[in-house]
Formats: sequence, structure tokens, C-alpha cells
Amino acid sequence: MAWADGQRHPDVFAGHRVALGHVDRGWYRTFFGQAIGFYRRPPLPVLQVAWPDAEGRFHWDVQADEKHRESQPRLWLPPRDHPVGRWTTEL
Repeated sequence: MAWADGQRHPDVFAGHRVALGHVDRGWYRTFFGQAIGFYRRPPLPVLQVAWPDAEGRFHWDVQADEKHRESQPRLWLPPRDHPVGRWTTEL
């Protein structure tokens, strides 16, 4: 099976679906610097795997509680567009 941006897969994580999303290249050094160093060539094909809360809501859903919304970065956004918080402190 090929994994691709925008896909959702059922029953991958504790009986819940996960969503896959393209990672903006602006995050590569922050989160994937070792991989870039090892492979010696960006861009690497990187997808973020996002998991839902107990109610099945993803962290980008308005209805998700604040704790879940902040539990995962929004790596499809360029770093400058990401909400300020713990995921942006190292930028």
C-alpha cells in the first residue's frame, strides 16, 4: 500500500483512524535534521501521522479540546504560519 498526503487509515492506532499529511519543508531542519544529514539530500518524502482524540476528532478540528489541539504540531503549515506554542519555541 502506498501512503500519501490526505489519506486516512482506519484501525492503525488503538482502533482509531489516523490521517496523513505532507510536511512543509520549513520543518525539515527542526524535526528531521538527522535524516537529512544521513541521506545528505533534502527534500525527503515526509508525511505527518496525526491521531484523533477519544472522540475521533483530529487536532485541527475546532471541536477538539485545547489539550489535544496542542498535542501535535501542524507540520503541513509553514513554520511562520503555525500557532505560537511549544512546537515553535525552537524556531
